[in-house]
Amino acid sequence: SALTNREEARLQDPGGRFTAAVEPLSSYSVVRAQREFGQGRRSLGLIATGTVRALDDATLRPQFNRDAFSVGVDGWTFLDVKKKWVVTGLVAGTRVSGTTERITALQQSAQHYFQRPDAGHVSVDSNATVLTGWMSRVALNKQSGNWQFNAALGSISPGFDANDLGFQFRTDVINGHVVGGYAWTQPGKFFRRANVNLATFRSYDFDGNNTSAGLFSNFNSQLRNYYRVHLNASWNPQTVNTRRTRGGPLTLNPPGHEIYGEFSSDDRRAVVFGLSGGTGNFSGVYWSLGPTIEWKPATQVSLSFEPSVEWTQNRAQYVATADDPAATATFGRRYVFADLAQTTVSGSFRINWIFTPRLSLELYAQPLISSGNYRGYKELARPKSFDFNRYGQNGSSITPVVDANGVVQEYTVDPTGSGTSTFTVPNLDFSFASLRGNAVLRWEYLTGSTLFLVWTQDRSDFEPNGDFRLGHSLRQLGQAHGNHIFAVKLSYWWHP
Repeated sequence: SALTNREEARLQDPGGRFTAAVEPLSSYSVVRAQREFGQGRRSLGLIATGTVRALDDATLRPQFNRDAFSVGVDGWTFLDVKKKWVVTGLVAGTRVSGTTERITALQQSAQHYFQRPDAGHVSVDSNATVLTGWMSRVALNKQSGNWQFNAALGSISPGFDANDLGFQFRTDVINGHVVGGYAWTQPGKFFRRANVNLATFRSYDFDGNNTSAGLFSNFNSQLRNYYRVHLNASWNPQTVNTRRTRGGPLTLNPPGHEIYGEFSSDDRRAVVFGLSGGTGNFSGVYWSLGPTIEWKPATQVSLSFEPSVEWTQNRAQYVATADDPAATATFGRRYVFADLAQTTVSGSFRINWIFTPRLSLELYAQPLISSGNYRGYKELARPKSFDFNRYGQNGSSITPVVDANGVVQEYTVDPTGSGTSTFTVPNLDFSFASLRGNAVLRWEYLTGSTLFLVWTQDRSDFEPNGDFRLGHSLRQLGQAHGNHIFAVKLSYWWHP
């Protein structure tokens, strides 16, 4: 159980300085109990969480749930004497309460999207002060042996919400999968060990829409010379997307595939190298490539460098939603998308130096540069499709709005060419560069007692320009203001 205090922030506007409550007095509690039976052959567990907030300040009531509770039961049982086959299961429920304004906002949040205009099973209740939901899952797994098997079936109702004291990003789903495979655990002619798996999966929402499906294969191996090879591939048929329009109508996911592989040399050697990469075409095209190299000049020193580059072409990147009663095909709103071309270059540098078993130094740095160019602005043509009406064609127009420095701030869109339905969308082009690093000196001055000296620094730079310019971004990053944090941690162990 934990109690967090009420917090206020010091703010300033043209009228002067003032304070405002930003966090209420809150209580968080978790109870977990588990019991095993039959010499470890069966188990039954219980978990319950509770969050209660003191919303005495009226300005906080629309921002926070007043209280949130969850309770769940889980367990497992072996099906055979040798404990090869096991069934696991869980069921849970949640209840969240608050003002009508707060619960309405919760129903419309990204976890729920009750406002979807073509949803037949959910709708926003603006008078509700309580949101309830449930979830369940059952799985069958083969625990041992060369042949591998796993299958599961689960569901999360549209109103389930455990985010006050937990993590959840999706609701309204019924899904299942089946995985089969084989593992070679003894050295053979080519491999020291290897395993291969093949899986199929499928998901639906509570309205019966097929939201995901596909086949997935995976292969992992260590060769006789201790090199490692990893490969996987997946294929997805056309499915329905309930989230692309951010609470708007359904769209389609075009069929696609993905291939990914990794290779690395013998990690016992002084020099270890590897390469990873992949490509796919889910609602666009992407590819990635990442070489790695590690050098161990001595048994107590290692240096590694892992650069990577990724390029993505997303054919349906969400931009904005504009109200327009004339857009009857899409329920009185226009859902604006763009083609996003994004290039990202990143890397990690690491040095580990163990001076003695009690004294070590670790240095780490992670640079990243990413640029995204939005172009080909368009709107969804009709629900449950992947068809778009591109602006600038068939009588429509899109005009950039440029500031005094020649930078495009936004675009004015006339989707019909009549001048009666114009609206603006932002220019979201970006170039982002960051550098994060730290140094940690660890000294175990007595057995179990340790001193840590830590330095952390980070700096970043942002520009509203979608062109990838490596040299320019590095220069801007070098001139950016950096944040430096120094920390000391000392622990002492009292021996009994």
